[in-house]
Amino acid sequence: MNLKYILLLCTLTMNYSSLVCLENSKAFNESALVNTIHTGHSKRTSKFLFDTIFRISSGVSNAFGLSDTEDEVEYTENSSLKNCDCDCGFSNEENRIVGGKPTGVNQYPWMARIVYDGKFHCGGSLLTKDYVLSAAHCVKKLRRSKIRIIFGDHDQEITSESQAIQRAVTAVIKHKSFDPDTYNNDIALLRLRKPISFSKIIKPVCLPRYNYDPAGRIGTVVGWGRTSEGGELPSIVNQVKVPIMSITECRNQKYKSTRITSSMLCAGRPSMDSCQGDSGGPLLLSNGVKYFIVGIVSWGVGCGREGYPGVYSRVSKFIPWIKSNLENTCLCS
Repeated sequence: MNLKYILLLCTLTMNYSSLVCLENSKAFNESALVNTIHTGHSKRTSKFLFDTIFRISSGVSNAFGLSDTEDEVEYTENSSLKNCDCDCGFSNEENRIVGGKPTGVNQYPWMARIVYDGKFHCGGSLLTKDYVLSAAHCVKKLRRSKIRIIFGDHDQEITSESQAIQRAVTAVIKHKSFDPDTYNNDIALLRLRKPISFSKIIKPVCLPRYNYDPAGRIGTVVGWGRTSEGGELPSIVNQVKVPIMSITECRNQKYKSTRITSSMLCAGRPSMDSCQGDSGGPLLLSNGVKYFIVGIVSWGVGCGREGYPGVYSRVSKFIPWIKSNLENTCLCS
């Protein structure tokens, strides 16, 4: 056989072998992807550094839910963070909030009242027996020794309704990228000096899945904030139902569009909004059984003004940061 044809035959054979290997490799990779996490419209198997987004030292838990393409990342599970044998998110449905109404006594048993130097300062949510979730702007420049957190409290002026419990704080963990000018990354954890014992009136709230988008749902804001702009702070915890906007809808409101980042979400309508004093408190969603904290009251222009919905820290964006900063504790499920 002509040498030229022999070389051609060898080349074709080698290419076919390479193609077979490539197809086998492709089939293997596609098979391996079956059990990987779907993020938006893409599927990822490689490990990404979340530090570049949230500036954290380690990754945590499995990422579930949808995300913006700019944040399509995975993170590894934090083996030191365990699940407790307990439930989260169960309210007691026994019976600052603009256009709101009082809640039932301890209806939302994860509600925490942050007191500073003896005065009401902000709201918060009990996350584990050791940690409370709140807003970074609530705790900036505070002296830890003067912070107290009260649980099981409904009416600040009455002690006969429920037995409130008070805790001091051993650590205040603000997001390292919190910007006090724009309120971006407005999230913080407070570690309690002594763990809380769960009871009927004191229970933790549930965290949403990573990157869950609540747009289009009706949320519930809970807090001791003013019930009208410039009004008095109520003694009783209030609640209000608010529609949650998509980030595009929010950027089309009267705020400068660049002020609304992917770590924020907007909720509210005229006369139905969070207000001064609600800061740090939760924006909640229910799946019909449990409540999940999807937002933390952060900032806004006035209270219930048309075109200026309340702006919240988007909790689902911070699941890696939250879990990486929970030490020697466990989450209820």
